[in-house]
Amino acid sequence: MNKRIITTSAALLALAAVAPAAQAEDGLSVSGDIGSYSQYVWRGVPQTSGATAVQGDVVLAMGDASLTAWFSNAYTGASSNSGTATVDEFDYVGDYSGSVGGIGYSVGFIYYTYLYDSGSNFLEIYAGASLDEAPLAPSLTVYSTVGESGSKFYKNGDLWVDLGVSQTVGSYDLGLTLSYANLNSDKGTGGSGFKLATLSASKDVAAGDTTFTPSLTMTYPLVGNTKTIYGATADKQVIAGVSMGF
Repeated sequence: MNKRIITTSAALLALAAVAPAAQAEDGLSVSGDIGSYSQYVWRGVPQTSGATAVQGDVVLAMGDASLTAWFSNAYTGASSNSGTATVDEFDYVGDYSGSVGGIGYSVGFIYYTYLYDSGSNFLEIYAGASLDEAPLAPSLTVYSTVGESGSKFYKNGDLWVDLGVSQTVGSYDLGLTLSYANLNSDKGTGGSGFKLATLSASKDVAAGDTTFTPSLTMTYPLVGNTKTIYGATADKQVIAGVSMGF
């Protein structure tokens, strides 16, 4: 598959991973998780061609600020040594979150990097707001590319916007996200508009000091007959997995 149309993670989701933290005396906490998933899909586009993905993260937090390192196996790309190699993705997230007057906010960056495909590395900044105490806890997060990839496929000014709602029903966490995009790679193949719907369900299961989280996610493209996202033809996707927090 063309490496130009295969990219990255939902790394920001790692910030919301439920995991016990190791609290240090200076206020620094360390947490993380690791999991196995039926495939890796980012913003509606498959990254592992339907193959299983192993993903995990480590989060360092102090007060309202955090740094996250996230990883996953991704796609097959070119290698100067062996001709082809599995490209592994490593994403780095810096986040500052808080609340004012009942409105939650978060600002930060995501630096997407690829072992064996550094030409696809790029940088996004984001800002989000949420009404966590309101019915369905509506949220809005805006992502913008500010450090384009060397391949020029991910270009400065690319915009992705997530509108989400969530609800806990019994012991299950349910979510729905509608995503709007204005991407340089989609000019002439659908343009800007609402591109994707994502449904998710998860449940935390405690086992001693460890938390296991089985999850099911479904993505559905909303972009007409072309169904183009980041220049790739998108289709309905289902991702099942389980993670372990530590």
